[in-house]
Amino acid sequence: MLLTKEEIQQQTRELWKTCFNDSEEFMDIYFDEKYSDAVNHTLRPDGRVVAAMQLLPYRMTFYNNILHAGYVSGLCVHPDYRRRGLASQLLREAHRKLYKQGGALSFLIPGSDELRHYYERMQHGAYWTSTFRLETEVEDSGITDDSLTISQPDEWGTDLYVFYRRNVVQDFMLHPAENDFFAALAACDLENGYVLVVCRKNRIVGLTLAVPEADGRVFLRSTLSADFAVKDLVVRHLKRECGVDKIYMRVPVGGDTEGAQPYAMARVVNVERFLRAVVHANPEFKIHIGVDGDLDVPENNGYYLVRDGKVTITDRRPGDIVTPGGLAALFLGSQPMRCEMMLDE
Repeated sequence: MLLTKEEIQQQTRELWKTCFNDSEEFMDIYFDEKYSDAVNHTLRPDGRVVAAMQLLPYRMTFYNNILHAGYVSGLCVHPDYRRRGLASQLLREAHRKLYKQGGALSFLIPGSDELRHYYERMQHGAYWTSTFRLETEVEDSGITDDSLTISQPDEWGTDLYVFYRRNVVQDFMLHPAENDFFAALAACDLENGYVLVVCRKNRIVGLTLAVPEADGRVFLRSTLSADFAVKDLVVRHLKRECGVDKIYMRVPVGGDTEGAQPYAMARVVNVERFLRAVVHANPEFKIHIGVDGDLDVPENNGYYLVRDGKVTITDRRPGDIVTPGGLAALFLGSQPMRCEMMLDE
């Protein structure tokens, strides 16, 4: 049975509801802002959508390079069709597509430790935990600036995204596109959160997304300003509005930081392209390493010599052999990798 694009989207949405039990309002945001026919992958063994996932494109800064990355979102299989390898098939298709498109990395955020172990397996993508976050209190440093005003706009214009895009300057980051940005704002608002804009003389100088969580603590999901007075104004405003004494945020940190919590997982989908990006920024870098266990992109399996600013495939077996996820973690795990506005909180 052939399905129209509209039927595939509707059935994908119904499957999402079955597997994740999200509200209609949240699914409206996701399927209006994030979903498209181009990013949706489905399996329909009996003519209906029984497994689906979306491979969302992201621009990634990495050692001052711009890489193409994919984010695996909404991977789900109908309960009646599980344990048939359908999720693995979808992941394989995603990795092959990214490889052909010139992508370098694939990311996902598991919803539990059980899923984290699931995705580590070679047959499920060979991902590895590659980004970490640390919960910390946002301190009020006591700075005031009477020229600042703070508001929670009823409508969001493109000027907010322009401000975000121009001012978020960070290496090692997945950068939200405009649709990702406004989906995050809408999700924040749906959860009775705060989209706060700080201005100085009608010029935007700060943007913050904050949400009260189930335990009563208020977290900054994203905040952008280099001005301590702006940060302090936001903190005081939230304390007053939410009736709390403390404001928290989860900041990206290296995995060796005390108290770091595992966050996104990653795997390399094109080893040569990935290593070339490393040596482009670090021409003196040297490593002899092997990659094995890539069942989805077997072209990646092999021995790589990085030396003199070049990446060479060699027959000489190195001492260290890693999976595609292990290679991603090797270079990302020690960095404060910023991943925000992913609709995963």
